[in-house]
Amino acid sequence: MLITDVETARRWAGDGLPLAERARLVTNDIDEVHQHMSAMFCPHDLRIEGGVPPLAFRHHQAALRSLTFNATDYGNPYGRVVVNIPPMDALYLVQFSLLGVAQIVQDKNTFELHPGEMCVISPDAKVRQVFGEGYKHFTVKIPKSGLEAVLAQELGFRPGDLRFSPRPVRLQGAAAAFAQLVRTVCDGLDTGATGYTHARACGSVEETLERLLLAAVPHNHSDLFDAPPSGPAPYYVRRVEEFVREHARDPITLGEMIDVSGVSARSLHAGFRRFRDTTPMAYLKNHRLDLAQRQLKAGADLGLSVTDVALACGFTHLSKFARDYHDRFGERPSCTLKRLSS
Repeated sequence: MLITDVETARRWAGDGLPLAERARLVTNDIDEVHQHMSAMFCPHDLRIEGGVPPLAFRHHQAALRSLTFNATDYGNPYGRVVVNIPPMDALYLVQFSLLGVAQIVQDKNTFELHPGEMCVISPDAKVRQVFGEGYKHFTVKIPKSGLEAVLAQELGFRPGDLRFSPRPVRLQGAAAAFAQLVRTVCDGLDTGATGYTHARACGSVEETLERLLLAAVPHNHSDLFDAPPSGPAPYYVRRVEEFVREHARDPITLGEMIDVSGVSARSLHAGFRRFRDTTPMAYLKNHRLDLAQRQLKAGADLGLSVTDVALACGFTHLSKFARDYHDRFGERPSCTLKRLSS
């Protein structure tokens, strides 16, 4: 496996780094390091603390089509390397620790990343990382546009901005499969195997990695991504579903849904009953409730209240929202907000 436990991480790091045949920079000059890493990722602040230790910096990199794989060792025998990264806008970074521990602050979330774990750094996050002595890490750089396109392809519609949980996840299940495929691709690139870089194959490999990442790390669309695909339905049902997903936060009437469908009220109700086992208005309500639950789960970190979430999801009667929410999820909205924040 890639780095599913400490010993495996040490074996892969060893005396060298992954992608040993793909060195991009080897230097002892901190200014050269700063310039190089800013060009490879994004402009950022870099400094050394703790007695100004000497560096034996190494960065190895390889690419498929749009994804890049990066192995980095600052080579500091003591002291700390501190990196402050502004929002990267167009990139997600998936980071693994190979040796040592990284202290990471992503917006308001502070955590440690250990060997046997991975985390996702989001495009809109301000990030501070502190690498202790001898720290080595591995990073997969993934363009935002490609990852969100894969998510839209899987869901059948574009759900809006994709936001991952900043917390590390253990390399188990889908996360272990993601790490294993990264290791396999990197080993193939190191040995000169051309299969993964073949024009007919590299796109599929990248999309498989992106799908595994979406399955491995919780995000704001996990409920939809992890749900089994819906059965086939006629165009007028799918048309109304898409309209609801795009306008759920706005006032929507049954008449508007009938107009959007292009069929009669009777046909629309019959289609929803047959293919979705519900009515158009019940579908709208349940979609809004699912949306509210996802926002409540993130609400504590964002400083939202139950009222904020209810209104943002299209509910105008707060007491009815609370009753419907309890009927669907078995707890009050305030309990979801409190439980996820504790």
